[in-house]
Amino acid sequence: MLVLSVATLGCADQRAPGQGSDTGTSESSDATGTTATSSESDESETETETEGESETGDPSSCLGAPGPWDLGWEIPAPPELNGDPDAGEWALLHEDYVNCGVPYDVFMLGKGLLGTYADGQALPWRDGKAANLPYNWNLVVSEGGTELAAMNCLTCHAGEFNGELVIGLGRHDADFTQDLGALMSVLPPLPEWTDAGHEINKFIGRYQALGPHIKTYTIGSNPADDVAVILASHRNPFTLEWSDEQLFPIDPPLVPVDTPPWWRVSKKAGHFYNGMSRGDHRGTMMFASSLCIDTAAQATQMFDYFADIVAYLETIEPPAYPWTIDQALADEGAALFECSCAGCHGTYDPDPDAETFPNLLIPIEVVDTDPLLGTVALGEIGAMIDWYNASWYGTVTQLTATDPFIGYTAPPLDGIWATAPFLHNGSVPTLELLLNSSKRPTYWRRVNYDSSNFDQDQLGWRWAELDQGQAGADPAEAKHIFDTTILGHGNGGHTFGDHFSDAERAAVLEYLKTL
Repeated sequence: MLVLSVATLGCADQRAPGQGSDTGTSESSDATGTTATSSESDESETETETEGESETGDPSSCLGAPGPWDLGWEIPAPPELNGDPDAGEWALLHEDYVNCGVPYDVFMLGKGLLGTYADGQALPWRDGKAANLPYNWNLVVSEGGTELAAMNCLTCHAGEFNGELVIGLGRHDADFTQDLGALMSVLPPLPEWTDAGHEINKFIGRYQALGPHIKTYTIGSNPADDVAVILASHRNPFTLEWSDEQLFPIDPPLVPVDTPPWWRVSKKAGHFYNGMSRGDHRGTMMFASSLCIDTAAQATQMFDYFADIVAYLETIEPPAYPWTIDQALADEGAALFECSCAGCHGTYDPDPDAETFPNLLIPIEVVDTDPLLGTVALGEIGAMIDWYNASWYGTVTQLTATDPFIGYTAPPLDGIWATAPFLHNGSVPTLELLLNSSKRPTYWRRVNYDSSNFDQDQLGWRWAELDQGQAGADPAEAKHIFDTTILGHGNGGHTFGDHFSDAERAAVLEYLKTL
């Protein structure tokens, strides 16, 4: 287990630009830290401004004041599914929604070759051989009777904080910079005429189809949107039969995303950063785990227990901030938040029934963050949306990325302090910088991937600013650099916290620790 440092740093917003949050690193530079070329809108993470309202005081004085939220569109609430959360937790960690994988004995021998995909701790509450597997692999049995290790949703949706595994926290250190097809091919081949050989060859083959198209530029970036596009291009939409060759040619630009936390599920009406999944979300959830599906009958078998999985996700709560909070300062920040942020991001209270969340889709030109994730829906990802809506999955959930406009959803901010980096593409390393766009670095990297190396002032992983991007870096170093000049990686926009003074910004950050 890792031990979380409790050292307190100097005030983040008084640190000179170019220092990053690791004042002793030799990799920091004299760069000015200006906003990068493009801009990203995310399920962003905080702030919307009410003009002229920045002083603390009675928040009721600004309720109903005009702001960016007035340009938003409320996403309709999804239907109640009435699933069983306990059954959903079991299904998530045991069922074969990914129904191909690596024969168990082969996996136990070769898991060290799979890097971050198989380096996680085991879950001691699982029984039998499943208790030996990393948390993001399930033990399933093929139709031919072979025991398999099969990836589960926690590959992306669990991560460490404070040295502890947090189910529902997006994994912030996953390495998708390599070709997954080549990586999986290091597993030993088995004769195709055996059931074990058929299963491992199917598993490797699917990743070989995906691999060249989903390589990210930076550790921590997730290629989920591109995975969906490539899976669609290899499947008949009606039968879901897999084709080794693409059925429609498509090679979308890489759209990097920062994996959002699952504890937002209970509040959000629209899933994905652009809010394109609306209504019954089981269709998109099942499609996201469809790597090995070959028939509509297989998808139908999963349908009922996915209501239970949704119910389980809706019970997940964020961790509590583990260090001391200055409550007086947080109270000052609460008043500022009510006036400048709550219109988009909601209100918070120890009593959940007293909270509000508006579920707004905000026009992309208002948030003004990197537009690629939104505008790509007009191009090649639009072809995936058409495929999806005509497919078996579309009978459950329809996708729409342009109705009533292209935009990004303003997320709830529960546990926001634990979810660095920020913006939908992970281009901003800390919350302090999210609220102060003039100090955002053009090139930066995490100091390391130790989940205890957390900056309690800036609220994010410790980072260092660099004086060059990936173009001039050694290939082994490049994957650690977040370069905001790369298409889709921009860190501009979401300037709604720029009007705060340093003292006000510190107060808002202190308040965000309480959520």
